[in-house]
Amino acid sequence: MLAETYIAKTIENAPDAIACHVRWKITLLLAARIHEPLSERAMRAIHYPEECSIGKWLLSEHTLHLRGRPEYLAVVEQHSAFHGQMLAIANLINGGEYDQAECLLNAAEPFQNASTALANAIMALDRIPDGKPVARIHEALHKTA
Repeated sequence: MLAETYIAKTIENAPDAIACHVRWKITLLLAARIHEPLSERAMRAIHYPEECSIGKWLLSEHTLHLRGRPEYLAVVEQHSAFHGQMLAIANLINGGEYDQAECLLNAAEPFQNASTALANAIMALDRIPDGKPVARIHEALHKTA
């Protein structure tokens, strides 16, 4: 069963999230090519976006300062959309429809577009400053008031 090693990785930043995203794509493609079903644990992580490593990262303290930002909300939205595409492919894989799953993995629409949109959203999130200088300015203003 594939994907056991990929779904439990702890993510602390956007580059880690991109790496995890790429590992999922590779895992799905490998499963389709070698005709290997995905594990129950992998299927659960695909079915419930908040339980995969990226979902946990989005809900972790590492992204707390980004919540409410449009870029963060875009990642949450794109992450959910990508999971929808992954679930369709994972169901084909676990249903023994490996060739059809591989065709969907390689097609521009909708899987590759969803994948690219998620990667771009994560990279946009990574371009946001960490907010610490703003926090220090905010604290300084409140001390003088």
